[in-house]
Amino acid sequence: MTNSSSSSAKPVKPGESDDLAFFMGEKCSVEGAVLEVDGAARIDGQFSGKLRAVHLIVGEKGHVAGDISSETADIMGTVEDTLVLSGKLTIREAGRIEGTITYGSLEAHEGAQLVGQINTQVRSTRTEGTSSLSNLRSAISQSARDTGAAPKPADIGPADEDSDSES
Repeated sequence: MTNSSSSSAKPVKPGESDDLAFFMGEKCSVEGAVLEVDGAARIDGQFSGKLRAVHLIVGEKGHVAGDISSETADIMGTVEDTLVLSGKLTIREAGRIEGTITYGSLEAHEGAQLVGQINTQVRSTRTEGTSSLSNLRSAISQSARDTGAAPKPADIGPADEDSDSES
């Protein structure tokens, strides 16, 4: 279904889709619910409980609290407690997430707020080319051992000693 260009067409907001499997309006309030949505769920009202969806959209006036999990999410309102995503988290300017947050990738707009314990899901396929500082230090040290050259402190990052030592 496509929107026509008539004057009565409702403007599309960021993250909005004609393919919503569940919609909860601004004047709705649900407490203690268990909701599983096989598709996209948009919450513009107040939801408290356990929520599972393929894609979660929290509107500007939306407030979602509880145990929330989804593949992806687009947050314009407020999310509290636990949010676990296997894919991308998009948090817009007025968005606020507070609690334990786990995501695969992140897009945060200026003004967005993330408060609490924030974790990135580690994918085994992503480890190549995205080494941490300690992995980088180990690789440089191993390379130096293989070539017989001693690594310089500047090559392996900050050291406790003065880095002007002779090599």
